[in-house]
Amino acid sequence: MTSNPDRRRVLRGTATGALLTGMATAGALAPASAAQARRSQAGPGRVLRVANAAMDAFDRGWSTGEWSRFLAMLTDDFSFWFPEAPARGRFEGREGRRTVAEWTAFQATNGNRVHGTRRRTTAAGNRVFYEYDSAGASEHTAAYRNWELIVVEVRGNRISALHEYWGNAHPTTP
Repeated sequence: MTSNPDRRRVLRGTATGALLTGMATAGALAPASAAQARRSQAGPGRVLRVANAAMDAFDRGWSTGEWSRFLAMLTDDFSFWFPEAPARGRFEGREGRRTVAEWTAFQATNGNRVHGTRRRTTAAGNRVFYEYDSAGASEHTAAYRNWELIVVEVRGNRISALHEYWGNAHPTTP
């Protein structure tokens, strides 16, 4: 059987669409509480503005190693999910906030740089979904090629979660 690159692109997009549809059906895209629902209804444009500002700072951190603007946008009780060491796992609350700070320090100290191109942004309630194509941009990350789905959750004027899922690169085994 021959490979059709256009078909792979369609299938990959379909898989992302199926993931988002499945999450919506399962209630994962619905606000978790009445208070969150009121905040989401009060400002869907605000949610996107806050999320975009955080992701702009996230992208700047990856390209420059300067993560302070991104870290300043996080809540103290933060949910951080990441598929690869040194922060592989799901970290919640103060542990999540501490882990993301350690993770960004690790990336900065080691000179790890990645260039990501946003392909699509989808807002749903207080969550915003970002689809990226990314490539390594430094000596230590030169071989990295991936597509990612990053979910950001907004609370007020800050973000309370960043959950990253990988499409192409396979995380190392524990």
